[in-house]
Amino acid sequence: MPNATGKRRLLKLADMLEADAKNKKGIKFDIGTVGHTNDDDVKPSLSCGTTACAMGLAAISGKFKRAGLSYFCEKGSSGFILETTMYGKEITYTEAAVQLFDISYQEAYLLFYPGYYPEDKSEGAKGEREVAKRIRRLVAGKPIVKDVERYL
Repeated sequence: MPNATGKRRLLKLADMLEADAKNKKGIKFDIGTVGHTNDDDVKPSLSCGTTACAMGLAAISGKFKRAGLSYFCEKGSSGFILETTMYGKEITYTEAAVQLFDISYQEAYLLFYPGYYPEDKSEGAKGEREVAKRIRRLVAGKPIVKDVERYL
């Protein structure tokens, strides 16, 4: 269970996900992609030219920069690939979530790992709303998902 700061940060991310789900020009959400652009000349941003997961959205937004979360980009074969950092050090999105939100690895996986999401709730606005819903359940002290076994 996260501490008060972790809960506040999680709720901020849930709000961001829900707002982006309503924004037709926002990121293209994909739980399986930390961050990626299809344009060789455009770095990730909060626009429809960027595909990102919840942690990618958090990093790109800059809203958690004071807490240490940021990102760097590498030019890939088609566009830019985003990776998360904490205080300037490259770190996996899962480790970043554990540190940023004061949650366990199990909680981080249940919230942010693609394998714990059904296909129909892993992309687009539906996916963003599902992650936000899980975040709100964790903050409320409820089980993140009712039947974890079905995702294993």
